[in-house]
Amino acid sequence: MLNCHLSLLKIIGNRCNLFFLSLLLMLGCKTSSSPFPISNDVIKIDTIATDFSIPYGIAILGENEYYISDRIGKFYHFKQGQLTTISGLPKVLTYPNPGFPIILHGGLMDISLHPNFATNGWIYSVFLNPKGICEVVRFKIKNNQAVQLSSIFATRTAGYYGNGARIVWQDDSHFFLNIGGSTGSTITRPKLRAQDLAEDWGKIHRLKEDGSIPTDNPILEGFNAPISIWSYGHRDAQGLYYDDLTKVLFACEHGPKGGDEFNIIEKGGNYGWPLFSHGIDYGGEAVSTISKDSAATFSILAEHYWTVPTSDGGQAIAPACLLKVANSNIPEWNNHFLIGSLAFKRLLKYNRETGKTMGLNVTGRVRTIKQLPSGDMIALIERTSPEQSNGKIVRISVEQGN
Repeated sequence: MLNCHLSLLKIIGNRCNLFFLSLLLMLGCKTSSSPFPISNDVIKIDTIATDFSIPYGIAILGENEYYISDRIGKFYHFKQGQLTTISGLPKVLTYPNPGFPIILHGGLMDISLHPNFATNGWIYSVFLNPKGICEVVRFKIKNNQAVQLSSIFATRTAGYYGNGARIVWQDDSHFFLNIGGSTGSTITRPKLRAQDLAEDWGKIHRLKEDGSIPTDNPILEGFNAPISIWSYGHRDAQGLYYDDLTKVLFACEHGPKGGDEFNIIEKGGNYGWPLFSHGIDYGGEAVSTISKDSAATFSILAEHYWTVPTSDGGQAIAPACLLKVANSNIPEWNNHFLIGSLAFKRLLKYNRETGKTMGLNVTGRVRTIKQLPSGDMIALIERTSPEQSNGKIVRISVEQGN
């Protein structure tokens, strides 16, 4: 397995670094034991679809009908157990390799239905195109093909470090968009894209349904009018959840090596990356250029952070998704946040009131988790190695009789 990974590094060339090597090694390793106590909630897990590479986004049309994106550039319609390929989506950035496509940056990521999808039919998707531009498109589907497709947002610059993107709706006409900026950064070689307001990477954006800029977005320093950026100084907030009841936007964010964050996102807020971070670089060097006290004078510190202790400075949990659970069929999960830990290949639950995190008996690289209308849960789990397409979609429910 290691030889395979090293050959991938040769294919990718100088765009790779220790971050990607560690990512590839994680893909090939066995399921890690949970870094937190296991909560033995009695659940049933059923696999309902297979043969995916990196299933990333899911849009729920009904109890047994979904649209699903695969990061390698495929888009599917699942209905009553049948999986149909949808054609006509834009090409995504992949690396040439015989046998199977390689995705280390971007690809086809999140998908989302317009809140009024039942009447207008709009579907939204975010991806990294072959030129390294992160785009949002909206389209409709007719006869298993994307139609009326248009690009409604694109980053102002190209980059190969946008490793994650999420879309969540604030209301019927506004959505939030995370675009990651997860390049390695060190105290001696800081990468300041997330702080640079001329760059769209390492930011959470807020857009109108047609991709235009809301007039009530913040006016940030150096600008005389609102731009798309809602908050900045993020490394990669792959977990994004908007609470309709409290009107609060929550984010679960990748730190470097350790220091993953749970954040409350505020309008115009600076979240500090990479000037301050609880983690260290993958090569072992410190990241932060300032102290925590100094960071608190101009940035918003994480409400909670995770660093799993190790002998070499701590390990990330690598949070890939975020969902606040309410009214589900699994009572022990209600009022908790669910987080997919890529590093430990395990679903976690986090109690914001107590600050306690527990592992769950759902294993694999859970990329996305959503709640179905019935109260059951559905999770997208990545392939176990780059050489296979054994990613899957599972349904999680309460074991009968309990």
